[in-house]
Amino acid sequence: MTGTLRSSARNPIGIALMGALTLVFLLLGVGGGQRLPDILSGAKADSIVSAGNHVISATEYKSIFDQQKKRLEQQSGQTYATDFLVKNGFDQEIINQMSMDQADAEMLRRAGVRPAPSLIDDQIKKIPFAFDKVTGKFSAAQFTQFLAAQGLTLRQVQDDFTDELAERHFGMALAAGYQMPRAYSAINAIAALENRDVSYFFLDPHIIPPPTPPTDAQLTAFMKAHAAELTRPEMRTITLARFSAASLAPSIKIDESQIEKEFNARKAALSTPETRSVTQIPVKTAAQGAQAVQRLSRGDSAAAIAKSFGVEPITYVDKTQDDIADRKLGTVAFSLKPNQPQGPVQGDLGMAVLEVTKITPAKATSLSDARAKIEADLRQKAAQDKAYAMSAAYDQARQGGANIASAAQKAGAPSVTIGPFTATGLGEDGKPIPLLNVQITKAAFSTDAGQDSDIADAGPGDYFALHVERVTPPSLPPLDQARPKLTQAYMADSVRSAFRARAEGLQNDIRAGKPIDDVAATVGAHVVRLSDIQLIKAQQYQNLGRDFLNAVFTVKAGETFAVGAPGGAFVAKLDSVRPGDPTLTAAVANAVRGKLSQDYLRDLMDTSKRAADKEVAVKVNLKLARQTLGVDADQTTPGAPAKAAGKAQ
Repeated sequence: MTGTLRSSARNPIGIALMGALTLVFLLLGVGGGQRLPDILSGAKADSIVSAGNHVISATEYKSIFDQQKKRLEQQSGQTYATDFLVKNGFDQEIINQMSMDQADAEMLRRAGVRPAPSLIDDQIKKIPFAFDKVTGKFSAAQFTQFLAAQGLTLRQVQDDFTDELAERHFGMALAAGYQMPRAYSAINAIAALENRDVSYFFLDPHIIPPPTPPTDAQLTAFMKAHAAELTRPEMRTITLARFSAASLAPSIKIDESQIEKEFNARKAALSTPETRSVTQIPVKTAAQGAQAVQRLSRGDSAAAIAKSFGVEPITYVDKTQDDIADRKLGTVAFSLKPNQPQGPVQGDLGMAVLEVTKITPAKATSLSDARAKIEADLRQKAAQDKAYAMSAAYDQARQGGANIASAAQKAGAPSVTIGPFTATGLGEDGKPIPLLNVQITKAAFSTDAGQDSDIADAGPGDYFALHVERVTPPSLPPLDQARPKLTQAYMADSVRSAFRARAEGLQNDIRAGKPIDDVAATVGAHVVRLSDIQLIKAQQYQNLGRDFLNAVFTVKAGETFAVGAPGGAFVAKLDSVRPGDPTLTAAVANAVRGKLSQDYLRDLMDTSKRAADKEVAVKVNLKLARQTLGVDADQTTPGAPAKAAGKAQ
């Protein structure tokens, strides 16, 4: 399984410091020609990613892909078809990350960085799902059952924790032992204390006169120059037959007799049962039971009493009788009065003393209270049944030779023509089409032009079939259709180009020796001068913007620059650079040394990951990965990362 994609709670220091792997592997003799052959390093037939002993199976890959897809959809607020994501390289990005993760873990294994088994067990025993709800203690059986329900094995979890702890411990050890050379810190301190003087003025874009409206020839040329941004994706137009419970429900009438009958059948389930808070102290003898009752009556805590018996109390808070693990004890507990301990009571699992500390009476639900929910449930059920019956009638008509439109008409749901739309369900105006969902758009883009889809589910009580009327290949929009937005873009681009040219011309005047005050006056601006700007105090000038400060601290004395500013641009000249106070250099160097050490190690991370990836020779089965996702295994991805494609088996 993969670490980075599987868990977002990894130790940040450990992850950042993985950058130094290359150096350590060389010192330990791992890698290169000295690496011992691994008899287990061959890729398994059902593996998507294989790095020595570390393997990502097809099942694991599918689970991770679905998780990342769900996260993307939550962040963007829209849904995506799997085929669309694959065409845009989403799957290869995930596989690339997996291969680097597995390469890191494999190199650590070969270097001998392995946590002790006892540490792995300790981590597993901290997982909440591993604890018995009654005793509060770790339960191996319960934990194994939980893993099985998730499609996992204990060995997989142990391997995951082994990799995570190895990476964490290695990173922490590296962080504790590494320090940036003092010379590096001193160089940074000198740069941070330098004093810089700058003169600048604000350039207002309104100095640029509005451009003349473009001709058709200019718009056509502009469209071709920006074809990559303006080309519309492939779009499809379909005839859709849909049998939806959601659309049928408003027209369905529910009789009062149906509501009353359903209420009587569900009355108990709709009511709120009595709940109690119960304290249970396990006892071994009648004498212990009597002693516990006596001590509870005089105010001793249940925890203290149980501890004196060598056991732990069991507490139920606001639970129903069915929630009590011991059936006999539950029956007694729900017959007691509050704050009157009783015992010992013989239960199915042993003797115990019981005390009720809180009682919340049952609350019966009336027909008036439950009417709205019952009526809605009955209407939804009837609508789902009707939608299914209509889909069956449609299917029968289709088998009799009717086309989609005729079959839908016979079933009682006239077909509609929708489109053109994109693979993400957007119309020509860029807005979502309400009648579409993920299942329908996926079916539309997996059916050839002129062909019919089979009837399929679009959700509970929702069935559809479609005919692809036509496929519109990727193309530039017609000029007349795109004219308003295209003209707006052309005008804005013309203003930007003229503005950049004007800023460059003003810089050239300054470079030619013209005083900056005179240059500023030509555009009605005033020069502002700042002295003694220091990198260490850059936050004081953050209102000027990151680009401005980056330029101030990177250009040489006498150089000019222009950068964007809120509502315009700054044209500036760095007047001078002077050394800072040398008496502060040592103090600043010591203050920044720790952060510089972390930054340096973090910068090594990408290089070391690539080195581990190459050394381990990770194998990727891209074809199997796409078959696992149910998409065309042989399709190419425009602009996809070469790394995954180059590794595909």
